[in-house]
Amino acid sequence: MNLFYPSHDIALAHGVRHFNPPAAALRLQEDLAYLHEIWNQPFLKGETAIPLPWGWDWDTRDHIHRKYGIKMRDLPTDDDLEYIRNISSRRSSIYCLERLRERRIDFTCILPQYLDSEDKLWNFITEKDAADIPFVLKTPWSSSGRGLLVSFSTTSNGLVVNNSRTLLMNQALGTINKIGGIMGEEWISNKVQDFAMLFYASDKDVRFIGYSLFENDNSSFSTTYRQGYLLSNDKIVEKLSLTNDLLSSIAKAYEDILTEMLQPLFGKPWHLGYLGVDMLTYHDKTEDNAKPDLKVHPCVELNLRCTMGVVCRLWYDQHNSEGVFRISPMLSNRHFKAEFLPTT
Repeated sequence: MNLFYPSHDIALAHGVRHFNPPAAALRLQEDLAYLHEIWNQPFLKGETAIPLPWGWDWDTRDHIHRKYGIKMRDLPTDDDLEYIRNISSRRSSIYCLERLRERRIDFTCILPQYLDSEDKLWNFITEKDAADIPFVLKTPWSSSGRGLLVSFSTTSNGLVVNNSRTLLMNQALGTINKIGGIMGEEWISNKVQDFAMLFYASDKDVRFIGYSLFENDNSSFSTTYRQGYLLSNDKIVEKLSLTNDLLSSIAKAYEDILTEMLQPLFGKPWHLGYLGVDMLTYHDKTEDNAKPDLKVHPCVELNLRCTMGVVCRLWYDQHNSEGVFRISPMLSNRHFKAEFLPTT
């Protein structure tokens, strides 16, 4: 194991002290281990005593204790890790969206629902089907978009709601029985761009550090990360075509919301470190065939850990060179490759 631990979210989902990642995840972890040097610059320069992992979980804590000789009293307690696990759940997106709405942030997407019983699941499915609204069911903890059940398939004519409800119900009920619940969300089919806001959680507060702009491999709706853009924050804002006032108000709101959420973790020898909030822009439906408005979904997911977007943000800030950061699928030699490629 090392400080780059891509199985972090899966380990949290299982909620166990020792998790054995699948073989492909172990290979990814080994091949991209060097990435931790990008987000651990202060530690590598000797400015902090405890390195920042990809995310804090039980396996990571034990690894840092053994490899770096950090005393357990200076690392997250079991209660700290359980708190991190709880707020790493996708359920936190509901709380964040509710708080943003209280602040009158302009967004039109419908809030997700947490479905923790067969009745709630069935009511959600039948309600969306009756209104002919495509939807997605998500496991409470994510890992590169895995754990998604969609209510439709795609054809050359667009989305077709034709997936078997019996199969969908059985799969979703399996998740509810195993984990306690599942997220239900309306599917946004008119997405324009994925992006994220990035933050750093210190020992006393959370501060905004910038944006990431990225693309996923959306085949089979797995939303696996494929590449991120190495750009300045100003260039990303320009590409998003959203107003500075809107983006600034969202960033400021999140500084306050996340500082409040993470209050129990402040004042400790270790820091939570980097985290990101995945968002997207989409075209909102309008009447009378008018030009659709560009809207923002301000909380697709809260990633209470480092992200590939953080890697891109910090790499660009360190090198000031535009390009893309790309991760290949597993190659024929059974290895993964990540590259920082300059713009040609």
